[in-house]
Amino acid sequence: MTANAQQAGANLYRPAPPLPEPIYRAQRSSMEDKRDLSGVWSIRDYNRRFRTPTGTLPPLTAKGKADLDVRIKAETDGTPMADASAYCWPHGIPRVMNSPYPIQFIHSPGKITIVHEVAHNIRQIRMDQPMPEKVPTSFLGYSVGRWDGDTLVIETKGTDPRTWIDEEGIIHSDQLYTIERIRKTENGENLENEVTIIDPVYFTRPWVKKINYAWRPDLRIQEYVCEENNRNHPEDGFTVAK
Repeated sequence: MTANAQQAGANLYRPAPPLPEPIYRAQRSSMEDKRDLSGVWSIRDYNRRFRTPTGTLPPLTAKGKADLDVRIKAETDGTPMADASAYCWPHGIPRVMNSPYPIQFIHSPGKITIVHEVAHNIRQIRMDQPMPEKVPTSFLGYSVGRWDGDTLVIETKGTDPRTWIDEEGIIHSDQLYTIERIRKTENGENLENEVTIIDPVYFTRPWVKKINYAWRPDLRIQEYVCEENNRNHPEDGFTVAK
């Protein structure tokens, strides 16, 4: 985990870096197509804590607040609780969309794939298919997508409750349901993801987290090996989460 991934300050909206003119010019056509999300994107406003757009805590139930307090105290006491990523398991939805590592969208017939550099998490978005009545539980959940105008709408259910919503300790139950509305802004140089988070066990009502990504055709997804020299392994000072 990088030092940036451990920072806990306020959200920082970073302007996209200037791109070399040849790269910019060669990729311009894909930027102008609002339904073409292909390419590499990098988060602009990383924060290890998930907060609402006004900067407040989400509307936690009594159980949600109690469980968050337990995790915050454990981290303060130097015995942080282990989440899925500590075992090198996939980070879960929506947390993996908040990683300070690049992501890449790949379009193919009937599917959009999101490749994450962090732990090489891969999301399969099944396009124009209904959400099944019953979905298998998995770390990245079961996702279906559709276009609403120029906005990609992704619904996800079945996310394994061993994953956390954020790095600080906001967690979820097996009833978690997320709706992402992803669209290009700033003439195609920004990708806005408005995530609605619904879980009646941990939240009193649906709430929203917004994430922005800069268009980065100058980047390539790099190798990421969590299992090698893993500093977050549960045996190294972590308490196994229940």
